[in-house]
Amino acid sequence: MAQPAPLALLVLLLLLAGGSEFLAAAASTDTIVPGKGMPGNQTLVSKNGEFELGFFTPGSGIHYFLGVRLRNMGEYSPTFWIGDRVGVINLPGVALEIFGDKLYIKEDGVSLWWSSVAGNGSSSSGAAAAAAVLLDNGDLVVRDQGNPSRVLWRSFDSPGDSLLPGGRLGLDAATGANVSLTFQAYSHNGSLRVDASRRNGFVLTTDGIDSRGVFPDWMVTSQDNGSSLVLNHPNATNSTEFLQFNLGQVSLMRWSDSTAGWVARWTFPSDCKSGGFFCGDFGACNTTTGGCECVGGFTPSYSDEWRLGYFVTGCSRSLPLSCEANGQTEHDDSFAILDKLQGLPYSPQDEAVTTDEDCRAACLNKCYCIAYSTESGCKLWYHNLYNLSSADKPPYSKIYVRLGSKLRSSRGLTTRWIVLLVVGSLAVASAMLALVLLCRYRRELCVSSKFEVEGSLIVYSYAQIRKATGNFSDKLGEGGFGSVFRGTLPGSATAVAVKNLKAVGQAEKQFRTEVQTVGMIRHTNLVRLLGFCVNRNRMLLVYEYMSNGSLDAHIFSEKSSLLSWPVRYQIAIGIARGLAYLHEECEDCIIHCDIKPENILLDGEFCPKIADFGMAKLLGREFNSALTTVRGTMGYLAPEWIYGQPITKKADVYSFGIVLFEIISGRRSTERMKFGSHRYFPTYAAVQVNEGDVLCLLDSRLEGNADVKELDITCRVACWCIQDEENDRPSMGQVVRMLEGVVDMEMPPIPASFQNLVEGEDSGLYSEESWHLRTQD
Repeated sequence: MAQPAPLALLVLLLLLAGGSEFLAAAASTDTIVPGKGMPGNQTLVSKNGEFELGFFTPGSGIHYFLGVRLRNMGEYSPTFWIGDRVGVINLPGVALEIFGDKLYIKEDGVSLWWSSVAGNGSSSSGAAAAAAVLLDNGDLVVRDQGNPSRVLWRSFDSPGDSLLPGGRLGLDAATGANVSLTFQAYSHNGSLRVDASRRNGFVLTTDGIDSRGVFPDWMVTSQDNGSSLVLNHPNATNSTEFLQFNLGQVSLMRWSDSTAGWVARWTFPSDCKSGGFFCGDFGACNTTTGGCECVGGFTPSYSDEWRLGYFVTGCSRSLPLSCEANGQTEHDDSFAILDKLQGLPYSPQDEAVTTDEDCRAACLNKCYCIAYSTESGCKLWYHNLYNLSSADKPPYSKIYVRLGSKLRSSRGLTTRWIVLLVVGSLAVASAMLALVLLCRYRRELCVSSKFEVEGSLIVYSYAQIRKATGNFSDKLGEGGFGSVFRGTLPGSATAVAVKNLKAVGQAEKQFRTEVQTVGMIRHTNLVRLLGFCVNRNRMLLVYEYMSNGSLDAHIFSEKSSLLSWPVRYQIAIGIARGLAYLHEECEDCIIHCDIKPENILLDGEFCPKIADFGMAKLLGREFNSALTTVRGTMGYLAPEWIYGQPITKKADVYSFGIVLFEIISGRRSTERMKFGSHRYFPTYAAVQVNEGDVLCLLDSRLEGNADVKELDITCRVACWCIQDEENDRPSMGQVVRMLEGVVDMEMPPIPASFQNLVEGEDSGLYSEESWHLRTQD
C-alpha cells in the first residue's frame, strides 16, 4: 500500500494546482451565527452560488483581506474588499465570527475589525441573536435572526473602491450612512462621492484635487432628491458589471466573453488628455496620439486590458530592483532620463545632499525610491510615478528613473549555466516553500535551535541581540523608557527596532507574563512586537522596523519631506483607530500615557503605528518612576496629571487632541511665540475654530492645499479632545467616527483653562516654570 504523502508535499501540490487562494476556498458555509463562525480557510457562499466571501490575497501579496468575489472566475475575478482592509497572514488562526449584533474578524482570539451597526452607530437593542449571510447581489448583511427583514449592518454601506449593481452612493435615508468610494495607494488618496447639486453628479477627488462629472441616466437611478445614486443592474441578460474606482479614474467594467476580459463600458475621465491618472503607474500619455505608453524599462501590467483600452492598471518593471532580489545588497540598478514629461503627481522629497553622485546614491539606498532629479537640489520620488505626459516645457527636463537590476544578464552566463541555475533555484525554492508551509501548519516543528518560541513571540539571547544590532551601533533614538537601535534578525534580511529598556528591577517571570500579554495585541495602527530578551538586569524588546521613522521628523523639520493634507488626515484617523483599539477592544483597557509625535511611527506607506503602548504593563510597579520623564513632556499632558487626579483613558484623548493640532499646523504646540494675541497655540486654535477660520491654522508650507471640510472636522475634534473635564472629552471610538464623518458634532467650547490664561505672563497653567513646579514628585 502506498504511504501517505507528507503534509508539506500535499500542500505544495495544492498550491501548484490552484494558487495560494486554493486554501481560502477549501470549504464553504452558507451562514455565520453565534457559536458557528467562518474559519479563515473557508468561504461564505451566496444562495445563487454567484458570490463568495472569504480571505483573499491581492496579486502576489502575503496578506489576506476579507472580501467578496465572483465564484468560478479564477484569476479574472475582481475582489470587493470589506472593512478597513485589515491584513492577516496566518489563515488557520483567523475567523469571522458573530458576537451580539456585530461581525468580528479575529486572529488567535484577538479582534482586528468589527462591523458598526446600521443607523446612528449605536448598538441596536432587541437583537437577541444575529446572523451574517451573503445575499445574491454580493451584499454581506448582518440581520436579526428573530426578524430577518431587520438589517443591522451591510457591506454595501462601506464599499471600499468598487460598487456592485444595487449598491448605493450618497446618503442612505434608512440607515443614515453616507456612502462613498475610497482609494489609497502609497501617499495617494482618492474619493468618489455624490454631488447633489447636479443631476447624477459626482465629485472625484485625487490628492485633494476635485474633478466633477455626471453619470449617464442608463447607469444610475437617483433617489432622495438626488442625495443618493443607485448603480443599475445591466440591461443584458447574463451580463456582469461593477463600478471600479482607481486613482483618479472611475469606470463601469463589464465582462466580455468574446475577448475574455473586463472592458470599460464607461469611464471618467474619458481619455489621458483630460485625466492625469488615466495611464496608471509608470504610464505616460502621448499628447499627440492621445494614447498611453509605458516609460522605458516598463511593460503593461496586464497586456490584455491595455489591448482592450483599459490602461489604469499601469506598467510594471521589466526587471526587478536589485534590493528586491532576495535581500541583495549590491546595487547595480541603472537610471534612464525621462524627456519632456509634465504633471508629476505629487511633490518630490527633498534630500540634503549637494552633489549629483550623492543624490543618485541616496535614491539607490532606498528601495522605494524610483526616480531622482538634481536640477534644483536633490529631489527624490518614492514608490510610483503617475500622471506622466509629454510636454514641450516640462517642470523638470532631467528626471532619472530607476530601472531594474541587470546583475543576472550582465554576467555573460552561457545558456547551459542559466538552465542549471534556473533548475537549481526551482529545486531550492520548492524545498524552502515546503518547509515554510510545514512551519505554518506544524509550528511545533519549526522552532529553530537558535531561538526559543514563547507563544507568538521569539525569545532571543543577549548574544543574538548584540549581533543583530552590531553591538548596538545604529542608534535610532532615545526616550523615557530607553534607547532604540536598528538591527537585522539573524538568518534574514528583516530590519527590526530593538528597544533597550532602562533597568527597572522587574522580576523576570512577571516581565515575561506581561510581554506575552502585549505581544498578543495586533492592530494595523500599532507597532508589532516580534520578540524579547531577558538577561539578568537587561530587558530588550524587538519590534518591527518603521522605515519612515517618527511623525515628529516629518511635521516639524524643514528638511523632511512635506506631508500633504490627505496623508496627514489619514495619519490622524489611523492614530485614533489604534488608540480606540487599546482603550475599547483589548481584554484589559490599555492607557498609553505618552501620546506624542515621537511615539507615532510611519511605515513605508506612511501608515501610522503607535509605539510604546503597554509600557505600564511591562514596567509594573516601577512605572511611576519611569513616568518622571513623561511628565516632563510639556504640553501633551491632561490637567489631571498636573493636579494629581486619577488617570483614565481620557488622558490619552487629551494628548491626541494636542497631537492633532500639531499635525494640522506643523509646529509644536508649546512653541513660545505670538499667535495673534496669544502665546499658546491651542488657545489660539480654539478661538479660531469658534470663529470659523480654520485655514489660518493649516501648516503654511501646504499653501492652503487642504479639504476645508476635513480640516474643520479635524480642528473641532481636537478642540473637543482638549476639554478640561475628562467627561467633556469624547472616547476614542467617538473620535474615530467623528473624523470619518459618520457622526456630526457641535461647535466645541473654548476650554476654561485657556480662557483664564494670562497672555504674555509666565504664571499660567502651561508656563514652563509653573509646569516644572507642578510636576515635581
